[in-house]
Amino acid sequence: MKSVQWHEGERRIREEILWLRKVIDTFMDKEKHAPSGCKHCYLRNIATLIVQGDVLATEIKKGTGLSSFWLPLSPVPGKRVHHGSDWHRETMERIEHHFTRQNYNAIREPVLQQGRADLGIHKSGELDLFIEVGTISLYKLMMNLMVMRHFIYLIVPSSDLLIEFRKT
Repeated sequence: MKSVQWHEGERRIREEILWLRKVIDTFMDKEKHAPSGCKHCYLRNIATLIVQGDVLATEIKKGTGLSSFWLPLSPVPGKRVHHGSDWHRETMERIEHHFTRQNYNAIREPVLQQGRADLGIHKSGELDLFIEVGTISLYKLMMNLMVMRHFIYLIVPSSDLLIEFRKT
C-alpha cells in the first residue's frame, strides 16, 4: 500500500464505513454471537482492511436490461432450502442452481473460519466463493476477512445489488 498521511487514511476509512452501512444489512446494532465489540468497531476493522488494500470491495448493481444476476431456476425435487424468509430461500436456491448449471460444486452452509456461509461455491483452479444472502453478521464477516485467504465473500443484500469482498 502507498503511504498516506494519517488524516487522509482516516477520511478514507470513514468513507468506507459510510458505504458499508449503506449497502449491508446486519442482524442488529449489537452482535449476539460476537464475544465483545460494537457495530462501528466491526465496520471500522472491515473498512481498514479495504483501505490498506488487504481486501478489495466492489459494489455490483444489476443493470436495467438485466432481469436477474442468476440463471432462471428449474425446480429440483428434494433440493429445497429450509431456513430464512421466502426471498432468502428462493434466492439461495436460484444462486445454487446458477452455479451448478455451470459445473461448479455448491455446498449449503459451509463452515468458515468463523461461522457458516449460506453457500460455498467451488471449482478447481478458481478462488472459493462464499455467499451470504440477505442480512449478515458483521462480526463473522470481519473475522473471516481478517483470517481467511484466497477467497471471495459475496453478500447478496437484495435482488438488485451484490457486494463482493475479494481476498487474495
